[in-house]
Amino acid sequence: MRTLPRSVIALSTLALASAGVALGAGSASAALTTYCEGDAADVTVPGDLVVAEGDSCILDGVTIQGQVQVESGADLLITDSSIADQVVVAADGYFDASGSEVGGDLLSEGGYGVYLDDSAVSGSYQGGTGEDSDPFLYSYDSLIGGDVAIEQGLVHLQTVTIGGAVSSENTLYTDIVDSTLSGDLAITANAEGTAVCGSEIDGAATFTGNAGVQLGTGGGLIDCEDANYFGSDVTASDNTDGVDVSDNIIRGALTGEGNDPAPTGVDNRVRGEVGGQFTDLAPAARTMAASASPEAHADQLDSKRADRHAAAEKSAEQAGPANLR
Repeated sequence: MRTLPRSVIALSTLALASAGVALGAGSASAALTTYCEGDAADVTVPGDLVVAEGDSCILDGVTIQGQVQVESGADLLITDSSIADQVVVAADGYFDASGSEVGGDLLSEGGYGVYLDDSAVSGSYQGGTGEDSDPFLYSYDSLIGGDVAIEQGLVHLQTVTIGGAVSSENTLYTDIVDSTLSGDLAITANAEGTAVCGSEIDGAATFTGNAGVQLGTGGGLIDCEDANYFGSDVTASDNTDGVDVSDNIIRGALTGEGNDPAPTGVDNRVRGEVGGQFTDLAPAARTMAASASPEAHADQLDSKRADRHAAAEKSAEQAGPANLR
């Protein structure tokens, strides 16, 4: 696994104004709005940036001193760049960040997806619902400083640090692998289940109404070789298709009712009360072969990302230089 970067990303900040700048309402911190279509590198945008409906913008080494709006069907791909304020991604919009920073919140309003690699979001992440049934949050080696709240789609977090609470409701699946969550975790009604592997969850963790829950090395959702640490209570209730809790350290209570079939598990160290269906927890009657691996889900999301990334690159190439100079 790759490790979380330890230093703040160094970014180019050449003080150049955009030839396409127009006066606009802007944000509280910015009096100018720049529209981007095409590609640009090593410039500073002295205000807000908008990628208009259906356009594609590719930026490398760019500093944006305001907020960013990715409109419906638009694409913004950034590398080694910084955004001072929030990013808002509209329906079917796409935001892709590598080695970059977002100074505010990141909001996906039913967007196609959000990809974060070796990047930092100072604020919170919110993933809302939209017409696309599979919007995604796909993140590696990244930091989200605030809460993460997701209401639809696919969630894969690997080697990610999150400073606030995490909730994932009505999503297809939620993978949390080799990650650290400082707040509470709530996973509800995931259609293909949820798996937590090799991770540290410092707050209370609840799993309700999911089609499968795997905490640790047992179960049949993903291949997992590493134990979890839970700093507070773990509660799993009303889940179907199996709940397995194996090889975990739980500092609080382990409890829950209404799981069908009854939960299984082995080799847990629970320092609090063990109650409900988790009293005298027994190992699974047979070894369950994992239906996927973290890499398999990542491959699925790599494919979704690659399709949109390639289309955005082609569109930006056709548009030519964005004239952010």
